[in-house]
Amino acid sequence: MNFDDAVASHIKWKVRLNKFIEGDHEEYHQLAICPHTECELGKWISGEGKQFNYSPNYELLIDRHTHFHKLAQDVVKMVETGDREGAKRLVAGPFTTASKDTVYSIIQLKRDVHLHED
Repeated sequence: MNFDDAVASHIKWKVRLNKFIEGDHEEYHQLAICPHTECELGKWISGEGKQFNYSPNYELLIDRHTHFHKLAQDVVKMVETGDREGAKRLVAGPFTTASKDTVYSIIQLKRDVHLHED
């Protein structure tokens, strides 16, 4: 996976959560049990991406990605308890912010790597 693939993989989560909130439970299993280390981005971070751990943005990416997954789990729990409106608010607010922060960290890490290579 490269940095652009990491961004694309991460962005899919918002689509999945919105579908789940609207009642499409095909994604439920993956959403409900996927810890931050088991999604595509998490596997990349702890695998191939580990070579970039010299960058402060690597640790920041881990922290932001972990927070993102915690919020995703909160959305799933809200839907499970029937609070679809609360889940929508969480996706529209804190979850979207966490998603943008995670993407920004990937982009910053990519920039660090390119600067380090020059």
